[in-house]
Amino acid sequence: MCKYLSTSQAREDLILHKTISDTKFAVLLAKSSLDSTEYIIKTFTKDDASLSSYLREKQVLSSLSHSNIINYISNSQFHVDIPHSSYILMEYAPYGDFFNLLIQNNLSSEKLIRTYFHHLIEGLDYLHSQEIAHLDVKLENLLLGKDCLLKIADFDVAQNVNDDVLFSQGTENYRAPEILMEDCQNYQAADVYSAGICLFVLLAKTFPFLEAGSQYSNEFQNYKRFIVNPEKFWNRMERFLKNKIHFSQNLRELFHGMWNLDVTKRFDLNQIKQSRWYNESIYSNEELKVIMENKLIN
Repeated sequence: MCKYLSTSQAREDLILHKTISDTKFAVLLAKSSLDSTEYIIKTFTKDDASLSSYLREKQVLSSLSHSNIINYISNSQFHVDIPHSSYILMEYAPYGDFFNLLIQNNLSSEKLIRTYFHHLIEGLDYLHSQEIAHLDVKLENLLLGKDCLLKIADFDVAQNVNDDVLFSQGTENYRAPEILMEDCQNYQAADVYSAGICLFVLLAKTFPFLEAGSQYSNEFQNYKRFIVNPEKFWNRMERFLKNKIHFSQNLRELFHGMWNLDVTKRFDLNQIKQSRWYNESIYSNEELKVIMENKLIN
């Protein structure tokens, strides 16, 4: 057992196996000593900033229940004492995040990506129906659960859609232009923009736009090029990708809707669901499980 993880013998023991991440917050993998069920423990130090993130994420997660949102687990049956830290207990998503799945080339077909895009939109639709905006939608925050369903995770910057002040700055190259310009009035629309970036990266394996001053550079870093002349943007992008991917008219129309600079004209989630590309074929959950387990286990 980890030196700084202690449990009450009156409750179920959790045995710590490893640290999964130790960047912004320490994320630990633990296993039940009774039935070997695996859990994630996300820890927060007790300084003011971390405590605020802890309280926000716990409040949000504990109020949610959806197949495409990471499952919060009450720690009432566990007593975990991590000195100088608060923690949140969650389900373990054993197959990692969608950024790593992409790197490992486990998301190669458009139909497969469309299926997972459905999961993302369904998760966001539920989240927004609870008047919560995620505000940091990116591939690293999308996990693949043991059921092979997409799970939206990391709610430490999530906010109520009616909050007057936006606290999150999002993540570079995923965040909506209005967040970058510090003029975001519609938090749900910002999530839609970021979901569009996720879809593009899954399909093209590169970002469509890079923010000025990025450590990376290519000719598509200027979002304004897309706004001013979208046809030229798509033609250049296909040449840049050496025609490895064809952006159909249906797909282009979806991106145009999700990336509209005017948030009053940007697609909402219902418009995304009604779009032609979205309504092309997808896999059932049963088919998806077989496909992904073959990819990930073999």
